[in-house]
Amino acid sequence: MKKVLVLTGAGISAESGLKTFRDSDGLWENYNVYDVATPQAWAKNPALVQEFYNKRREQCLSAKPNAGHLALVELEKEFNVQIITQNVDDLHEKAGSTNILHLHGELNKARSSVDENLIYDLKGKDINMGDFCEKGSQLRPHIVWFGEMVPNIEIAQKMMRDADYLLIIGTSLNVYPAAGLVSFVPAHCKTFLIDPNDCPTGNISNLTTIKEGAGTGVSKAIKIILQDM
Repeated sequence: MKKVLVLTGAGISAESGLKTFRDSDGLWENYNVYDVATPQAWAKNPALVQEFYNKRREQCLSAKPNAGHLALVELEKEFNVQIITQNVDDLHEKAGSTNILHLHGELNKARSSVDENLIYDLKGKDINMGDFCEKGSQLRPHIVWFGEMVPNIEIAQKMMRDADYLLIIGTSLNVYPAAGLVSFVPAHCKTFLIDPNDCPTGNISNLTTIKEGAGTGVSKAIKIILQDM
């Protein structure tokens, strides 16, 4: 069975009502990203960081998958589909996709601030100051902040090397190291870029660009892939 690899970014979640990762005005849900999404912000004002992510978690609880998410689930009937997402929401999971790698963490999980291997499922609950892990350390959002290493990047690179088809959905291809993943796809891989905005494509070979949102663009890409079988 041929392998379809999917790389998703904030654009696919935006169609479900969640704001994109960073707006053009430098604010993220009215917060400056550097005040809430860096290790320095956590050290300076952890309560503010918790407040921000608790609000985002609440928003995600009510968000529903859109047609783009659902089309990827249907694709699993014909292909081995693996999703690499830069998003921290759980919309792919809600839709029913079964093989998802989160590059930048997961909003519905907390982890120890002293042991990154201690991860806890929040089930939609808030993280409060005074919530501790079993080692007595404050729990923090299970999010990869600006300036932190991306633990799953090497796994994602290996996944890219095995792809027969690559769907890039709703990502600007400007945020590294995620944007660099496309350089790992094999020469025979057919790539589809699905985004209504202009994105840097560099030296991506076998590229088909669909300048639409995920809700309609994903289905168009899938149709082409099925005709290619």
